[in-house]
Amino acid sequence: MPLVLVRTPTYRRPEMLTRAMRCLQAQTHEDWICEVRDDCPDGSARAVVEELGDPRIRHVWNRPQKFMVRNLDDCFLRENPHGADFFFMLEDDNQVRPEFMARGCEIIRQEGVTICQLNQVIEHDSRTPNARIGDEGIFDGIFDERVHAPEEIHLAMFGAVGLSNGAVFWSKDIRRELAIRVGTIPTLEEYLRTRLVSEPVYISREKLAVWAENEQSTTRNAGLGKGWLRRELDLKASVTALQREVWKGTPEPLRRDFLKGGVLRLPMESRREALRKAGIRAPGVPGDPSLKAMVKRLAVRHAGREHPSVAAILARTANGVS
Repeated sequence: MPLVLVRTPTYRRPEMLTRAMRCLQAQTHEDWICEVRDDCPDGSARAVVEELGDPRIRHVWNRPQKFMVRNLDDCFLRENPHGADFFFMLEDDNQVRPEFMARGCEIIRQEGVTICQLNQVIEHDSRTPNARIGDEGIFDGIFDERVHAPEEIHLAMFGAVGLSNGAVFWSKDIRRELAIRVGTIPTLEEYLRTRLVSEPVYISREKLAVWAENEQSTTRNAGLGKGWLRRELDLKASVTALQREVWKGTPEPLRRDFLKGGVLRLPMESRREALRKAGIRAPGVPGDPSLKAMVKRLAVRHAGREHPSVAAILARTANGVS
C-alpha cells in the first residue's frame, strides 16, 4: 500500500483540528502520516495530537512563527522525509471524505498523471451555528472530468482559479513542486500555484473534499496591515499581471477555442469579463460597459501595485526552474 503524506497547517483551532484528524482516521486508505504544522507560539496543537494518540499524526511546531501563507505554502514543498508516494494538504478547518486518499492514489496510477484534483463542496458559515454543507462542487462550473493540459489549467484564471489548495493530490514524481517559496498574500497564492502547474492534471468531479468558507477567520497574515482598498487594488493588479502573461503564452488555437466557449466550462460572460478587466483585447471581448467600469480598471492599472511574488513566479516558470 503506498504511503500518503498529509500536511495540516493549523493555528489555535483545536475543535477544527480534531475534526480534520478524525477525517483522516476514517480513510479507507490506512497507510498515511500527517504532519500537523502548528503555527501557535505556544505549540497548542500538541495537546490535540497527544489526545488523539495516533502514531501516524506528528506534531511539527513552527519556531519561529510562519504565519498563514508561509505555513500553508510549506505544505507543498517537495521535501519527503518519510519516503511518501503521494501528498496532499488538509487545512485544519477543512474535511475529506473516507474515499479521498484511495481515489487520489487510484486516479494518478490509472490516468498516468502526477497531479489530480478531487472536487470540493463548500461548508457555508463554517464555525457558526448555521454551518451547512452545500451540494455543488467548486469544479462543476469550471472543468470536465478528464486530463487537462497545463495551459488549460492556467486559462481557468479567467473566471476562476485553476488549482484549489485543498483539492490537489500529487505524486512524488511531480516535475515542478507546487510551493511558491516566496512571500505573498492570501488569495494571490492560489493563482501563483496555478501558474506553477507544468504538467497534465486530472480533474475528478467526485465530491470527496469539503472547503470551509470562513474568510474572516483565515486571513491572518503579517501583510494585512494595509487598508481594504489598497489590498484590493494590489491583489487585482497582481492577478491581472498573471493573467496577461498566461494569455501571452497560450497557443493561438487554444485561445480561439477558449474565446468560442470551449476548453473549460466557464460561462462566456465570466471569461470575457476577466479578459476585459485584464485589459486584453481579443475578438468578442467587449470594452468597458460604463465610465465606472473604466475608472475601476484604470485604478487597478495605475494605482495597484503588483506584488513582488508575481515577478518571482513568472521568472521561475519562464526559466523552467523546478
